[in-house]
Amino acid sequence: MPDLPQDRTYWNTTAAAPEFPQLSGEIDVDIAVIGGGIVGITTARLLKDRGLTTAVVEARKVGRQVTGKSTAKMTSQHSIIYQTLEQKFGEARAKLYAEAQETGIRKIRSLAAEHGIACDIESKPAYLYTLDENYVGQIEKEAEVARRLGLPACLTREIGLPFQVHAALRFDDQAQFHPTKYVVGLAATIPGGGCHVFEHSRVVDWEPTRVATDHGTIRARHVVMATHLPLGQVGGYYAQAYPYAEPVIAARIVQPLAGMYINAEQPSHSIRTHARAKGDVYAIVAGTGFKPGHTDEERQYFADIESWLADNFDTGPVEYRWVNEDYTAMDGAPFIGWSSSGTDGYLVGTGFNAWGISNGTVAAMILADLAAGKENRWLDLFDATRVKPIAGGAEFVKENVHVASHLVTGYLSRKPKSFAELAPGEAAILKINGEHVAAFKDERGQVHAVSAVCSHMGCIVGWNEADRTWDCPCHGSRFELNGEVIHGPATKPLGTHITG
Repeated sequence: MPDLPQDRTYWNTTAAAPEFPQLSGEIDVDIAVIGGGIVGITTARLLKDRGLTTAVVEARKVGRQVTGKSTAKMTSQHSIIYQTLEQKFGEARAKLYAEAQETGIRKIRSLAAEHGIACDIESKPAYLYTLDENYVGQIEKEAEVARRLGLPACLTREIGLPFQVHAALRFDDQAQFHPTKYVVGLAATIPGGGCHVFEHSRVVDWEPTRVATDHGTIRARHVVMATHLPLGQVGGYYAQAYPYAEPVIAARIVQPLAGMYINAEQPSHSIRTHARAKGDVYAIVAGTGFKPGHTDEERQYFADIESWLADNFDTGPVEYRWVNEDYTAMDGAPFIGWSSSGTDGYLVGTGFNAWGISNGTVAAMILADLAAGKENRWLDLFDATRVKPIAGGAEFVKENVHVASHLVTGYLSRKPKSFAELAPGEAAILKINGEHVAAFKDERGQVHAVSAVCSHMGCIVGWNEADRTWDCPCHGSRFELNGEVIHGPATKPLGTHITG
């Protein structure tokens, strides 16, 4: 594996990292927001625009977690989705999804313009294409449904890629941008007038009107959980939305592409470009999703996108390599709104299915309305208290079987039996004195060992080779080598283990 930057995401290494203070003491605001990604920061900005005071608490750095690991396409073209939504929810609700995504794109543009955020917004068409003639009918159907729902869709075969395709669906008036620059820039507009943004402030306790970190407390009328998946067991979304990871790479490319692209079949290849100020252009490529912590699948799909990029485009070596993670709702539509009936729960947004830029902005618009006591008609589809339709039942059963297996054994293909058997740069789940231990031996021969039992609900974590983290295959929590939580739903670190 090449020697890559420690912060392996292209976006985070090409954006400024302003410092926001750590929460200390006690403060009172109208709305508390947990999470400093695109959902949390956009929600806080919209609440401030409504005259409400708000405080954002981010466990690490603003804009640099899930948002900073995305491909950052501002698009309503979400692969083959509209025919599925229409089948499951009906035409009227599918149209709500389409309308919401297009509105989310416009909201990003308007907020960036209003606040002078230089985040490299670049108008590009979005293409869904296929090299497999068996998918032509699905793409034609998607085009027909998309047009009927009012989306800027058309069929074509000329898409500007260096290979021929059987069919393609083009969405016009879409865009791409720099997600970390956008979120960090938007966050900088929030402090003042009774509003706050705090970093390095992990929430360790929460109630519907209060959140607490190790150093401070926020009291509020409502709490927004913009935390990728709600913390702990709030709303039971850990059993209604399942996690998956996808490999992402970035490399210099000779020329920018005319659009943003993703194919319909497997393996998945998503590509867009980003032009740097000095003229360098980078290709950002994402691949097929896999279960977090499944190292063999991670290696397979990284190898696939690296060879696909090299075979089809004039590029340099891969300079950035990271794993993104998201959740798919069992019935295919994100969960947004109150976590329980009435207004005595938490405001949540989760299950964006890898389309978190537009869906995250949509979530922020809905959550800001609800926090301000206003109705939002998009809830007819996204309502977070909805009962899953029968269409999600088979997936629900499959995921529960998967969770049960990871509660017992976890996953790694090679299983050394002791620290001594670990090679430098190798990780494994070991069984030591009857306990599962997550162990990694670095290149200097030092062993880093923590409990392999996820602190959320007891699944056995797996190894993320690209990011060098321990990831929970069941519910998506991620942990540093020392067991520190990167993101939840876990809020407590992995237990310690003495190596000798």
